[in-house]
Amino acid sequence: MNIKLIIQYDGTNFCGSQVQKNQRTVQQELDSALEKLFGQKITSVFSGRTDSGVHAKAQTVNFITDSPSSVPPEKIKHPLNNMLPRDILVLSSEPVEDGFNSRFDAKKRTYRYFIRKTPELFRSKYSLFYPHEIDTDRLNSAAGLFKGRKDFTAFCSAQAEVKNHVCDVTQLHFFRENDEIVMEISANRFLHNMVRIIVSVFLELNRNRISENDILNIFEKKNRCLSPKTISPKGLFLWKVEY
Repeated sequence: MNIKLIIQYDGTNFCGSQVQKNQRTVQQELDSALEKLFGQKITSVFSGRTDSGVHAKAQTVNFITDSPSSVPPEKIKHPLNNMLPRDILVLSSEPVEDGFNSRFDAKKRTYRYFIRKTPELFRSKYSLFYPHEIDTDRLNSAAGLFKGRKDFTAFCSAQAEVKNHVCDVTQLHFFRENDEIVMEISANRFLHNMVRIIVSVFLELNRNRISENDILNIFEKKNRCLSPKTISPKGLFLWKVEY
């Protein structure tokens, strides 16, 4: 049986989503709980990796089991939530066709990055404190520089283990939500650190430390050293995955 889960997690105390040796990860915690529930080793498949410290509002996961369970697939979330740590929550569970793969079947992934001007202790894990006014009109006017099918070599980690750096960004915009500024970006795929570097670029643009022409030059040169530093993961959420 192939089962799909939608999960949330607080990434603060995880070294990312994917299993890593001697590190606490979301997949390691989830697979451990699934093994207890089904009595067999299970390897879950995530729609995509999230970095250390990055959160997920709606991450899609699937796993295959041939072990019978007394719990119907639609109700698996209940015993799983009892077994999982408090920084992971299963929102839904359902059976899917055998060929479904949460990673390879995903058509679009959407991330949101939250920024606030006022410091606040209780939200410090979930948004970036940035003590400057943000000109959303200017940033949105420059957003088109990132839209479309482009090579994002200069906007991802230099250690990204991929041969193809081309991503198709279908949406990128900034908006105000209560006392925060939010950047929302959607694409068919994302590279390691890509969203955090793009946020960093826009914050540098906001303070006139780089220009639109500089951004075009960074794309053209395909050199990671030319783009700004990778910004903190604390404000970043995997928001939704579409199939």
